[in-house]
Amino acid sequence: MKDDFNPKRNNEECEKMITNTFHGVLVLANDNEPYAIPINHGYKDGSFYFHCGVSGKKLDFIRKNPGVSYVISKYFGKPEDHAKSMKCHGCWESLIVYGTAKIIEEREEQRKAFKIFMEYYGNFKFEPSADVHATTRIIKVTVEKMTARREGNDKKTEYFLWEK
Repeated sequence: MKDDFNPKRNNEECEKMITNTFHGVLVLANDNEPYAIPINHGYKDGSFYFHCGVSGKKLDFIRKNPGVSYVISKYFGKPEDHAKSMKCHGCWESLIVYGTAKIIEEREEQRKAFKIFMEYYGNFKFEPSADVHATTRIIKVTVEKMTARREGNDKKTEYFLWEK
């Protein structure tokens, strides 16, 4: 780890990094087998929400080990910027979430979670149908902490920490 790693506890700055993001990589583990899934998310009040089918590897892993990580990264620029500068640096932000996943099974809790997810995408009128409840699950990840990094035009890296 770098000697200058000294994160500022700043929940607000971490949550600003989440704003206007809609996907990342959910990281799961079962025994010695890692599993990383590109997936879209909703976020509200210290929890991420994901949707998936009613069965599959993702749910199997969560049932065996609910401890997860979720990674969001943003790059502010274009690939051509690297070619022009002949450097690999640019302006970026990254966020690593550490939390506990829960598969939401109870119907009323599912309904609320579906609404949170869809409201994140601007659909404030969504009401899940019986078919949606039958064919889709919501995974809620309660965040325990987040670590974040940012590098701007000044090439200075900032570190942030989100904690409950």
